[in-house]
Amino acid sequence: MKAGQKRNDSLSTPVFSNLQGVWRSQGYGKILRIESDRYTLFEETTISCLKLYSGALAELSHYYEDLVVSPGGQAFSVHRVSGVARVSFRRLKALPANVAETRRHDPKDPEYNFEIFWRIFAEQYALFELKGVAWDQAYHTYHSQIHSDSSRETLFATMAAMLRPLKDGHIRLHTPWGHYSAGAQPALYRRLTRELEDANDDRELTSYLGDLKEWLHDVIHEDYLASGVSHGGNRLVEWGRLNDAVGYMNIRAMAGQSGKTGEPAADLAASGGVMQKVLADVGELPNLVVDLRSNGGGYDGVALQFAAFLMDRKRLAFTKSARHGTGFTGKQAVHVVPASETYRGNLFVLTSELTASAAEIFVLSLLQHPRLTLIGEPTQGILSDTLERHLPNGWHLTLSNEIYRAYDGQLYEDVGIPPHIRLHYLGRKGREEGRDPMLERVLKLVRG
Repeated sequence: MKAGQKRNDSLSTPVFSNLQGVWRSQGYGKILRIESDRYTLFEETTISCLKLYSGALAELSHYYEDLVVSPGGQAFSVHRVSGVARVSFRRLKALPANVAETRRHDPKDPEYNFEIFWRIFAEQYALFELKGVAWDQAYHTYHSQIHSDSSRETLFATMAAMLRPLKDGHIRLHTPWGHYSAGAQPALYRRLTRELEDANDDRELTSYLGDLKEWLHDVIHEDYLASGVSHGGNRLVEWGRLNDAVGYMNIRAMAGQSGKTGEPAADLAASGGVMQKVLADVGELPNLVVDLRSNGGGYDGVALQFAAFLMDRKRLAFTKSARHGTGFTGKQAVHVVPASETYRGNLFVLTSELTASAAEIFVLSLLQHPRLTLIGEPTQGILSDTLERHLPNGWHLTLSNEIYRAYDGQLYEDVGIPPHIRLHYLGRKGREEGRDPMLERVLKLVRG
């Protein structure tokens, strides 16, 4: 959902009931069957069409909104509630023959699951060229290792080995007994691992990082925001004053502000409400710090909602296109539309390698802001939405199926959005001095 956009109440069961039939998405690999009072969703590859969900037609309005039907009734498009993409569907005469073909297969057959797994990526993954990975070659290398009697462990290990070279933090493979993430290890992790080794400290890396984050949080609260901290959005947003000229806001995630899991519309409403409170408290200050250093993402719509309260006027945020066939869907232009009340001062946005996904979309959306300074490290570089896909054996996975480009056409996937001023997040020197070097730099810049 775009910033400031309201839910379209006209998208209701009667409207969907007028669209009875079978529909194929353009990109995203979905087949949607609409009946008088029910819907069924399938996931499609060129060799399969797997039934996923079936439910009351009214449920569709929880996933899609802002319906537009073509004049001839042979196509329609909708916005996904959880994001900003408009997805188009075209009418089919009947369900694909692969529906019956999929039912004939043993859902636990390792060879069949391997074939579908490979095709999901071959047909939906958007970044092979950028990653320099030859997926056809991966098939020839690994398919002979999978047989009808291969164990689940062998199948899982083979899939993980194929995914590893992609080094994509949005690729995850989930099974009932184990998970695999294909993300590259951030330099921060390597740096902190060396520190632990040098100190003969046997703490786990995640525990050590958690301790350091907690330390920085306490330093900011006690030494920089001593006049008080306000909380909102399910305690995922906090704000206060660094001094009489500089406000501070920390956004910890781009989802969950409503306290309800998996309800992006509620999170949108909550994030808009909390931003009104932030502006009421610190909006008159000439400078504002937005801290995203530990923000791992969430919903693009929520990211745009936050940006809408900071942008000076309507501006192009980015374009996005999805993998479709051997190419991509047409580019969709997504704009930041300012809220009725917006912040008018200088913006200092703090980022790290842990700033990821929808948090990067927030940064991407502000790149045309005339008074923006980015401080810290390049963001993680995983901007695409995650497309969830399922295998017949019950495993599921996520992958990057879209290309996001900045307003000027720049691609930041993999490399991350670079800061204007580069400083380490949780660097040793700052910790030894008991200070936050990024906030110190902002205060120095403001003093001139």
